[in-house]
Amino acid sequence: MLFLSGLVILISISCSEDDRSDSLIGTWVAESIVVTGCSDESRNGTELVECNDSCYRLVLECSGDYSFQREFSSEVGTWDAGDRLRLCQDEEGEILCEEFNIDFAQINLILSSDSTSSGCVTSFIFAPEVAADTTQTQ
Repeated sequence: MLFLSGLVILISISCSEDDRSDSLIGTWVAESIVVTGCSDESRNGTELVECNDSCYRLVLECSGDYSFQREFSSEVGTWDAGDRLRLCQDEEGEILCEEFNIDFAQINLILSSDSTSSGCVTSFIFAPEVAADTTQTQ
């Protein structure tokens, strides 16, 4: 009986059959944005992102819903992941999707997309959001 209880708990913790999708679930905050490979080399560079008044925050929920805050704007929609992460949103009845290559570096999530018009590859380097410490030491 104890074995069955443990099995039920394990099954309910996992959101999908895909371990890679499970590792994406959570809240991610961008630490930097790296642009490379641009045909106009002056567009290449790295921007460190500080989360003061605005952030780049990506929330991937187990339900398949997502929200993505980009500075002062945000979008919501659905997501799925296979070889790439796909974020889709409904724009007045038209489903628009954006795809990203997925990579992990230690605990960081790296999402990269390329622009065929500029030749640029934009990579968002996200870290898992850490809950604020609300305890006070006296």
